[in-house]
Amino acid sequence: MFSLSFVITHDLTLIKLCIFYFKNDQIQDIVRTLEIDLYNFYQNNRKNRATVRITRIMSASFVFFGWITIGNTNVYGTIMDFRWKAEVAKLNASSIKPPRTLPQPIFIPWEYQTDQSYISTFVLETVGLLWTGHIVMAIDTFIGSVILHMSSQFTILREAIVTAYDRTITKMYINAKHQYDSLEAVSSNDEENSSIDQSTQDGMEALVLARFSKKEVELALQETLKNCFQQHQVLIRCVEKFAETYSYGFMTQLLSSMAAICVVMVQVSQDASSFKSIRLVTSLAFFIAMIIQLAIQCFTGNELTLEAARIADAVMQCKWERMPPSLRRMLIMVMMRAQRPLRLSAAGFAYMNNDCFLAIMKAAYSYYAVLSQKTK
Repeated sequence: MFSLSFVITHDLTLIKLCIFYFKNDQIQDIVRTLEIDLYNFYQNNRKNRATVRITRIMSASFVFFGWITIGNTNVYGTIMDFRWKAEVAKLNASSIKPPRTLPQPIFIPWEYQTDQSYISTFVLETVGLLWTGHIVMAIDTFIGSVILHMSSQFTILREAIVTAYDRTITKMYINAKHQYDSLEAVSSNDEENSSIDQSTQDGMEALVLARFSKKEVELALQETLKNCFQQHQVLIRCVEKFAETYSYGFMTQLLSSMAAICVVMVQVSQDASSFKSIRLVTSLAFFIAMIIQLAIQCFTGNELTLEAARIADAVMQCKWERMPPSLRRMLIMVMMRAQRPLRLSAAGFAYMNNDCFLAIMKAAYSYYAVLSQKTK
């Protein structure tokens, strides 16, 4: 059962590798948009650093349980080989030796019963597990990181829209007073702008409205909102392109997770019933790794959909009542677009969200209940 789950996971990973190979240009464009193009607009560096920390934690947790799985597999295989040698030492010369097994009982097209061939085959299998395991972990953590960064950019955009009016007033106030040195901390592209208290902001607004005409204020607001609207469009195109590029990758993920989790649940129940401690730790580690693998993409996909929808709420909080009617109409268009959900689809069969995660877990448990009865 344990070897079957490995085969399912690694074989279906070939589809993901094909996607990365044939659609490498699209993936590079998406990453370039997130890491370079969006920095032409409003950014919150503190939020970006927090997203990077979450990405590292997410990747480290997946890699940790992956290493435990592969490491314990080799430990278990080594212990079983010592037991095999002890059993063979007790046999007579005419007795039939039991077959010598590898940590993962996979098909090997050559004899590996002798010590020399067994060691080389053992090393080859270990290297193969490490190689394919790290490919799986690298692809899935990369995809989860991309989704998380897109979600974070929608959060930053929401902050940009909410503070658009105040940032414009602050910028015009700085230009009017020519106090760049004393007010350099309140730059229009800095997240610290939100720390200005409301009374100070009201004083700035009164001075700006007294110094500048309505037309000048409107043009300044229009420029700020224009950057927000462009940032919104860039993000939408990025998400839509990513959803189209990796659609079949998500479908592969759902199929492999459903099958692997189901099979590992059977293995865990068997190891727990026979009290094979090392094997049980390996099965549990692999089971947790499979859940993390699925949760990374489902939970981040759900967060992306929620953050994209909250742009409509940001419009309602952006002091639109102080803006001229021409800008309000533009804000209404942004709100209407934000109310159309942005979702990551698994080839049109399911959306990557929390409901999908629960559905996969329920389906895996249902199949486990059937298989556990068949294996008794």
